Amino acid sequence: MRKLVFLLFVIATLDGCATGPYPVTSSYYRIPAGSRLLLKQTLTIPPNRARVYIQYGKVVSAKKKDQYYAHCWFLSSKVLDTAQIITPDTFIVTKTQKYEDDVQIQGTYLLAGLHGVTGTHSDGGPTAVEYSTTLTIHSDTQADIIQFVCSYWEDPLDAEHLTVAEIQKTLGDIATIELTTDL
Repeated sequence: MRKLVFLLFVIATLDGCATGPYPVTSSYYRIPAGSRLLLKQTLTIPPNRARVYIQYGKVVSAKKKDQYYAHCWFLSSKVLDTAQIITPDTFIVTKTQKYEDDVQIQGTYLLAGLHGVTGTHSDGGPTAVEYSTTLTIHSDTQADIIQFVCSYWEDPLDAEHLTVAEIQKTLGDIATIELTTDL
């Protein structure tokens, strides 16, 4: 009987976590389908790449982005040997997903004069968790641009998904998210 009560408690708790709606200020809020992503500036995807990164309101290279701070990217379905130009446009959000992926950083570090230790938590858990919000997007005029993603790495004990305001701050004047009011 105690197992049944515990199981019902767990199911009720998980069900409570999965429901919403959450306020737009919450890290659990999902940008609804039908929302619009308005690209205000021309972006260039480098040759032999499929994405262009944005951090702190400006375009950055893959090597220059700091994965520990919010960064976003537009993703093309193609990798070309020439640059791809994304022109100002309105992209419609067709789906939103949130992901949490473990990040293992390998290496040895010297801490306070002690012998080297590995770059994982002492319990063998991940060094960081990558929190990502992925928007599947569509434009009739730029069908190759299929996703817009924002993510960052954080300590597994402190992390939350990015809020809409944090995503907007990352984009600066490059793009704007307009949330749909149709539910």
